[in-house]
Amino acid sequence: MNELILKNIYPLEWNERITFTCCGCGSCCRHVKESVPLETLDTYRLAKHFREHGESVVCMDDILSRYAEPVLLDECGYFVYMLKTTGPDDACIFLKDNRCTIQAAKPRACRTYPLSAEPTETGFRYHLCTEKPHHFQGKAFKARDFMKRYFTREDQNFINLDFQSTVPIADLLRQIPEKRKKAALILFLRYKYSDFDLDMPFMEQYEKNIQKLLSGLKELI
Repeated sequence: MNELILKNIYPLEWNERITFTCCGCGSCCRHVKESVPLETLDTYRLAKHFREHGESVVCMDDILSRYAEPVLLDECGYFVYMLKTTGPDDACIFLKDNRCTIQAAKPRACRTYPLSAEPTETGFRYHLCTEKPHHFQGKAFKARDFMKRYFTREDQNFINLDFQSTVPIADLLRQIPEKRKKAALILFLRYKYSDFDLDMPFMEQYEKNIQKLLSGLKELI
């Protein structure tokens, strides 16, 4: 992941005021190799978006294979997907003529930028990315109001379950015998990213899939 971004992330109080204006320069969409996560919910939304606009998309695998690449988070095999980049400046694959081509369905990380949210026992902790200082100008607003607009209830439900299940899944992956590791990773890919019906509500499927994944990994152990 981009180390420069990590060095410029700071905690932010929910009622703290910040100034931010998107000037359409596209700079936050460049030099983003392995920096923009494409979460499961993001992939689901993109698949529906492209299908509704006449693209040949049957399932979420179509999105992942075309626009994302897996990045290993832990040696146990736990991986996430990041948006692919193109060109010498490692620009987001969806940046064309200095504009985002998936504005209506862009990933959560892009939608809430420069803020991000981390689940806590009592709600969410916010962080501010100051990597691009020229954006911080214009009218001041509260972090809470910004996130209320761009961080939906579905986003909140997803990220809560995603965070809660990460450690249990990783712990189980570490216990998988080497001869069954491939089968475990196939289960991981299937239930975390692939086995979704685009005509059914997302969260209901994700909750069931996480339980299926946990059960399947336990059986392999």
